[in-house]
Amino acid sequence: MANTPLPKQLFAAVLLGALFVGVGVALSFISSDALAAEAKRLVSLCSKENNRPLCYDREIPKLMDDGYSMEEAFTVTRIVQDADPSYQYCHVLGHRLAEKETAKDPSKWIEVVHRAPQGLCSNGGIHGAFQERFRTESLPDAKIEELVPILGTVCTPTEQWQPTPLARASCIHALGHLSMYVTAADTKKSLGLCERVAHPDVEHDFRKLCYDGVFMQTFQPLEPEDFRLIEGKEVTRATRDHFCAPYRGDQRASCITESWPLYWEEIKTAKGTLMHCSVLAEPYRERCLRGIVYVETGQTHLREEVLIPYCSEFPGEFRDLCFANVASRLIETDWRNIDRSVLVCERAREFAAETGCFDELVIFATYNFPPASKESARLCNLLPEPWNGKCDTRRQEALASVYSTP
Repeated sequence: MANTPLPKQLFAAVLLGALFVGVGVALSFISSDALAAEAKRLVSLCSKENNRPLCYDREIPKLMDDGYSMEEAFTVTRIVQDADPSYQYCHVLGHRLAEKETAKDPSKWIEVVHRAPQGLCSNGGIHGAFQERFRTESLPDAKIEELVPILGTVCTPTEQWQPTPLARASCIHALGHLSMYVTAADTKKSLGLCERVAHPDVEHDFRKLCYDGVFMQTFQPLEPEDFRLIEGKEVTRATRDHFCAPYRGDQRASCITESWPLYWEEIKTAKGTLMHCSVLAEPYRERCLRGIVYVETGQTHLREEVLIPYCSEFPGEFRDLCFANVASRLIETDWRNIDRSVLVCERAREFAAETGCFDELVIFATYNFPPASKESARLCNLLPEPWNGKCDTRRQEALASVYSTP
């Protein structure tokens, strides 16, 4: 096996449909055997390091420097994940692959948003395309006004781009990150931009997700440019409450929830998670708890041996919520985790917490997956009664809505 990435013929990539469910793919000049060989090389390389996920996050983007398309790099990622169970959470990698693709031609950033895979790496590709386009570019108010009509439609389904509700939510969440770049990290202006471009619909108020993106950019910078963006505006544990004080309702809930990196050790336990969210009244406390459980699930690399005890420590009223959000996070992270998500709900029976867990999966059968997909059907089929019947009914209603004529 060669120790350098396999060479790639440098032809122009042409969009061609889907190599696997949920992922658009450019015309590939690399055989499936060669992609598998490349994945095997990376697994061998990273096996020598103490933190294999960090190694993959570093090494897989290098493939695109050698001419691999973004889609081919995501394909290698899937093969690596099949070979190495330690690498299940690849959201940061998704960011980086889409960032590299967008950097080739920033004017095509919306195209990259729509090409980014659904059902892999927690929709990290969508976020990366947004951030790369405006990473170093702050705009005067007049220019922001010109941008508003574009931002207001970029996450709207089109004939060519049919995102799941979850993928659309991820897209709108990325608008929050982007707003911080175009306003030079002006939080109030960014939240105001969310109000204008994250349009609620009958079922979902997407503005909340945009708010989350705004505050994530403050509390969770990843790249050097992110740190430079908030330089002089950093928030610490000592200043968090003062920083969040001016905000109300969902905006305050986002501020408190997304400050979790300041309290990372505390939120590793149920008690600490409850304490973190206790400053919020209902229904905002529940929203905070859902957010922190999602964080914990990702940060533990989806390890049930850690997450089951974590959820079991919550008091009864919140135990269902914890198991439900671990289960949904599994399939939000990767569509191949359907069986694992159902097993989490089965484990929840041991703690009398299965009802909320299975209820959540019924919702996710059409929120996370296209209702006509084999993944949606498989999830419903795996659920016990009465949730199996509820899930089938929900799918049929969603399909009727999709295919109904005006």
